[in-house]
Amino acid sequence: MEINADSVRLARKHLADNKIRNVEVHQGDAKTTGLPRESFDLATARLVLVNVPEPERIVDEMVALVKPGGMVALHEADWGLKLCDPPLAAWDRLRGVLVDYSKLNGIDPFIARLQVNPIVHVFPVDDPRRTLLLQFAENLRNRILAQGLISEAEFKETVAAVKVHLDDPVTLVLSLLFIQAWGKKP
Repeated sequence: MEINADSVRLARKHLADNKIRNVEVHQGDAKTTGLPRESFDLATARLVLVNVPEPERIVDEMVALVKPGGMVALHEADWGLKLCDPPLAAWDRLRGVLVDYSKLNGIDPFIARLQVNPIVHVFPVDDPRRTLLLQFAENLRNRILAQGLISEAEFKETVAAVKVHLDDPVTLVLSLLFIQAWGKKP
C-alpha cells in the first residue's frame, strides 16, 4: 500500500521490468487499506510509522490484515541517535528543526523506542545516506519556513555549514537508530 501515485507507478514499473508477478502494489492510505481482513501471512512496513501522524492506526490495520498466526514486522527509525563527529552546531540545529517540525505535525520521530533489535550504520564520505539529514531538510524546507521554525537566512546558513562539515572525510556520520520489531498475531 502506497499513498503517493508516483511511488506506485515506479514500484509497478520495477515489478514489470524485473518480471515479478507475485507482488501487487496498491495506491491508498495504509490506515484504511480496504484490503480483506485476516487474509495475509505477513504485513510489513519500513520507515512508515516515523513519518506519519497517528501511526497506531497503521499498526491496527496491519494486525487486522494478517491471518491468525500471521506476522506483523516493522523497521523504523529513531532520530535520537542521528549524529556526526566532530560535533557541529549547524547539524544539531538542523536536526532540532526537523524534530520540532515532526512534533508540530503530529509525527513521533522517536516512535521506534521499543525493546527490539537496534541497528546503526556508519556512512563514509561517498555514501549517499550520509546527507539524509540535508535531504529531509530540503524536502521539508517550504513547510519548515512556513511554520516559522527557522528563518530562511538561518536555514541557508545552517544547510551550508552542514554541507561543508559532511564533505570533510574526518567527520563521522552515524545513521538514525533503526529498530526492527515483529510480532505474531494470536
